[in-house]
Amino acid sequence: MKAFSSPLAIARLALAVTIVSPLVAPIAGAQTDRAQQARLEARFDELAEAGFTGFAAIAHEGEIIFARGAGLADPETNRPFTLDTQFDIGSITKSYTGMAIARLIDEGRLSADATLADFFPGVPADKAGITVLQMLTHTAGLPDAVGDDFSDEGWESVRDKTFAAELLHAPGSAYRYSNLGFTFLAAIIETITGQSYEDYLVNEILVPAGIEHTGYQSVYDDALAARNRHGEAVIDASWGGHAPNWNLMGNGGLVSTPRDMLAWETAYQNATIISPRARDLAFAPYIREGEGAPSFYGFGLVVEYDPVIGRIYWHNGGNRSFNSHWRVLADQGYALFATTNQRGVSADTAIEALVAALTGQEFEVQRPLEISADPVALPDTAGGRVAAEFLAMIASDDESVWRDYVLNRMSDEMRAFAPMEGHLEMMRQIHQDFMDAQIAAVFESENAIRLGLRDPLTGDVIPVVIEYAADGSVTGLLLG
Repeated sequence: MKAFSSPLAIARLALAVTIVSPLVAPIAGAQTDRAQQARLEARFDELAEAGFTGFAAIAHEGEIIFARGAGLADPETNRPFTLDTQFDIGSITKSYTGMAIARLIDEGRLSADATLADFFPGVPADKAGITVLQMLTHTAGLPDAVGDDFSDEGWESVRDKTFAAELLHAPGSAYRYSNLGFTFLAAIIETITGQSYEDYLVNEILVPAGIEHTGYQSVYDDALAARNRHGEAVIDASWGGHAPNWNLMGNGGLVSTPRDMLAWETAYQNATIISPRARDLAFAPYIREGEGAPSFYGFGLVVEYDPVIGRIYWHNGGNRSFNSHWRVLADQGYALFATTNQRGVSADTAIEALVAALTGQEFEVQRPLEISADPVALPDTAGGRVAAEFLAMIASDDESVWRDYVLNRMSDEMRAFAPMEGHLEMMRQIHQDFMDAQIAAVFESENAIRLGLRDPLTGDVIPVVIEYAADGSVTGLLLG
């Protein structure tokens, strides 16, 4: 299971969903000035006080201008988080796969219009015409997954299960996030290059550019790897105690370091790691992430445009142990990366907070709640009733219940923030990850109720804020 897997505007944080206003302030100056640096330091202090553990770093024009860690990468040895700590970057793996595919297209070794039938025998008729471009942009109609990230499953098994699965929609007819499309892209890379996906990515693209700690098992270093809150390193917490299987290949599970990520973001944006044409292929806004969505999907990355800041590229990813987020403010020359080993204050929240600090915008970092060891009852108040409706909705696996909630319980502004499919995809992820969560904390303020939901699998307590109007309609939602 992959958390943070859906980068739809409404579901961009998946386990940590934040609905925010677009940034509107310009970034002045070629380098961070003292006031800007002070804002970044203060904002990171707020994140750490709220419970963020991990690392965040920012580069400007390739020079690292901010880098700080909070907590310990390995509590057993008191090893701190540093620029060289390895984390599982989750679905950010898709950005690397998209880059590799763009390179092969640029070199004339692959066409974006090539189909599954061009590479694999026995493709069923409903999937034979699925194109490389459709898989890159989540429009192939493939299901999200057909197996478990922690299993030890080979390519043939994943391929055959996918061929037997029903499509979710006709290829090319809609946007729906799918890990499987990138698994097949990884297999196509292997077919074309004659190398394993990892060998091609690492040896042909990354290591020649000086990016040496990003990959799968060939670069994994247990002495550098972050541990989750239970002391498990990536190899156990993300891969299941063995090499990554084909449910992860190409779509998730890569490890990297903050230093490598900033170097990669800068080199990718500047087209020094691949050609300018390949970069432009990957960064183009091919498909809107649902009807009316403010963001688009390129080759394994999200494309947005802010009228003041300019072009923004990003992706996030993770699982129950780790989550990460990279973001490039292309016209401002900034590259940002945040990564964490807990779920209470996500990497997505850290990025939003630090971008706000860069631009001089206000951002409220939610303070930790007083957590109870025993389940907490909801109060018999307006906020308690709003929370009860929300929890009953996410406990259901009936899509019609989710749809009814969007139509009848969300405010007009909330409902208009994303197309219905975006809302439903967010509900699917929330249902998957929170349907059995217990209430560990409750705090009420005017027109808002804040919950702490305890994940029964990990014990992590995830903050949930529900804002509401006098009529009980939901006007804001924040998870993580």
